[in-house]
Amino acid sequence: MEENKKAQKAVSGLLSRQDYLVVQGNDLAKSFGGLKSFEQRVLDYCFSFVSENDTADKMYEVSVLEVIRHFGLSASGNSYQRVSKALKTLNENTALYLPKTLPSGERGILMTQLFDTLFFGEAGTVQFQFSPNAAPLVFDLKKNFYSFHLQELARIHGKYGLILLKLWESYRHGHEVTTTITGSTEDWQGWFLGKEKRITAGRFYTNVLKRATEELEEKLDAECTLMSYKKGRKIVSYELTIVDKSKLVNS
Repeated sequence: MEENKKAQKAVSGLLSRQDYLVVQGNDLAKSFGGLKSFEQRVLDYCFSFVSENDTADKMYEVSVLEVIRHFGLSASGNSYQRVSKALKTLNENTALYLPKTLPSGERGILMTQLFDTLFFGEAGTVQFQFSPNAAPLVFDLKKNFYSFHLQELARIHGKYGLILLKLWESYRHGHEVTTTITGSTEDWQGWFLGKEKRITAGRFYTNVLKRATEELEEKLDAECTLMSYKKGRKIVSYELTIVDKSKLVNS
């Protein structure tokens, strides 16, 4: 009994505040804030290959030249290096922590990766396969939340704008006009900055939230209203309301 208590305590303390426990598909939109802008865009490009009837063991294939052309890059050695480096980062920095229950009923945390395979060939072939544990989450995310298209993603160049776009879609129900996203300051910094980095509330607002909301307003005809809530003098949470003005005009 004492050993069980020790194990339970170890499991409950396994995830630090910087790690993210993924319990459903749309949590993936909040899990990779540590990726840079180009890496985020390459990841979304990988997600775009998923279709409704795909199985968890499907291997996707594309040429690096197609990736380069999609991002409007020149077919130079530097571009090939940039894509290969982004894929390497995706392989290394997309750890997932998933709740799991064994057939015996024992509960715990499964530590896995988003990708099972990433291949970069000398002839320019790129192959990738999602891990069996992550694939259902990817399919759920694509089916229910990634309702925007690659053309829209291509219009957003800033890392924080891309993250906010994915957060917006993960909280949005269908094509509703108004979406509200709420969370603690720790939640928000984790979504945008990843596992390790933390900054002051003032810098986070100016350098992250303000830049992200302004890019969405400018490029996607959205209207963003941010509310901050304090406990004493300290900001403890944010509430962001996004209005899709294009849907408002057409409704």
